[in-house]
Amino acid sequence: MSDNLKCGYTTGTCSAVGIKAGLEALINKNYLEQLEFKTLNGEKIVVPIYKIKVRKNSVSVAVTKYAGDDPDVTNGINICTKIKLVDKLPDIENGIYFKNFALVGGKGVGKVTKLGLQVDIGKPAINPGPQKMIEEVADKFLEENEKKAIITIYVPEGREKAKKTFNPKLGIVGGISILGSTGIVKPMSEEALKDSMFVELKVLRMAKDRNWCIFTFGNYSKNYCEKLGLDLEQTIVISNYVGFMVDSAVKLGFRKILLLGHIGKAIKIAGGIFNTHSRVADARVEIMGANAFLCGESPENIHKIMESNTVEEACDYIEKKEFFPFIANKVKKRVEEYSRGELECEVLLFSFKGDTLGYSERFYQMAGELAEKN
Repeated sequence: MSDNLKCGYTTGTCSAVGIKAGLEALINKNYLEQLEFKTLNGEKIVVPIYKIKVRKNSVSVAVTKYAGDDPDVTNGINICTKIKLVDKLPDIENGIYFKNFALVGGKGVGKVTKLGLQVDIGKPAINPGPQKMIEEVADKFLEENEKKAIITIYVPEGREKAKKTFNPKLGIVGGISILGSTGIVKPMSEEALKDSMFVELKVLRMAKDRNWCIFTFGNYSKNYCEKLGLDLEQTIVISNYVGFMVDSAVKLGFRKILLLGHIGKAIKIAGGIFNTHSRVADARVEIMGANAFLCGESPENIHKIMESNTVEEACDYIEKKEFFPFIANKVKKRVEEYSRGELECEVLLFSFKGDTLGYSERFYQMAGELAEKN
């Protein structure tokens, strides 16, 4: 990343920081003006606390979202948390329950109404990453102090800001999502990001003089790499810039690529789309439907696929076992063709549930060969 671009922190980090500051104030009478916080990717940051208000048995905290140099619509708004201590956790409709607390979405936090997202229908749109951060912050603290709590996240400007996001299209109503797989917002200046990715790929090529690397769309692929015995240092996140990174790999002298990715991005490559940003091109369910037809899926299932809210939901309607290997091999073919035959590529596809959906014919053979060379 360019040194001139500043990183920020996610709505999930704001929520977890607010909860930690709130518990300190409510239980330890420690009113913090800022808080050092360790994010999911292990990075330590210092986050200012905008406001803390303590009542007899509860506390409200506001943390201002900071997006750095990323053009994020939520930048500058307050992400608020309310913690209420209780003797026993009540039965709260749509609450998310942990050992010592219930997590609730308040005003301005969206509610999930469609299948295929990372949160169940009816639950507040608080993604798994933020849930994990909040659990790490709250559960142990409450247990050590023999307390139970109802924790509510609310965003006063959330309903209005959500109109400028993809939430309405995805079926998340009433507000924004609480997001963040790492806790850090990295600025998305396209040219700066591409420059940084090229340099990172060049370092991979030169560091150990290897002619292979692993392409991923994000952090979910790391678990697979570890299971396969692959060197995580050979992994690079390619974001949406598939074509650019394929060209870069060829230019730098790579010869073999393992591509591990979520089906939602990979399905676009199967359709010949090499910039997977939704504003550039988005025909995910259409590509799925067309390929499901080629694999012999029933007209009823194809119709369900075409009407799906997300690719994750569409996967639930696939009955033909050969579909996902078919897609993986098609992605492999597209990447190799895009490289004009300069690269050999093998592909593994997975879902957000952690399931391996399918892989190209020689994926495990190539992965084994590369693991032996580590």
